[in-house]
Amino acid sequence: MKATIIEKPSMTLIGLAANVTLYDVQQNRTTLNLSANFMERRAEVKSCNNEREVFGLCTDPEDYNPETDPFEFFIGVEVSSTESIPNQMVVREIPANTYVLFTFNGPFENAGAVHAYLYSTWLKESGYELAGLYNFEIYDERSQGPESAESVTDICFPVRKK
Repeated sequence: MKATIIEKPSMTLIGLAANVTLYDVQQNRTTLNLSANFMERRAEVKSCNNEREVFGLCTDPEDYNPETDPFEFFIGVEVSSTESIPNQMVVREIPANTYVLFTFNGPFENAGAVHAYLYSTWLKESGYELAGLYNFEIYDERSQGPESAESVTDICFPVRKK
């Protein structure tokens, strides 16, 4: 699996968020519903920086246990201003950072294989360690929908040299 180290500036996002468990994500219930709801309401976000990109942000709690602990799933777009936040939407900040970027093909559930590779292999061999309790996926013109075998998705994890 190819990994690319990139630098990204900070981003401000507006979108929808929900607390979910890994079971919720694997069963595609909560995150798919939240994503569909956001896509229906996306036009309400007036200060969108890039119409082609949507971000899925996952934020883990301290000492996260994937077997039991909920984490936040957020879906939204990058904005230039937070002056007008649509009803029930929230703001999330992604800090400037160094990231390892992986690209995966197929349905969004294939992100699990990227996470497994990151923890089982890449972090042990790369000379890097995680630098935050979050990761984000980038859905752009290559995305054909959450269940499509034709989708191509980037996923980024914050890292720093050991």
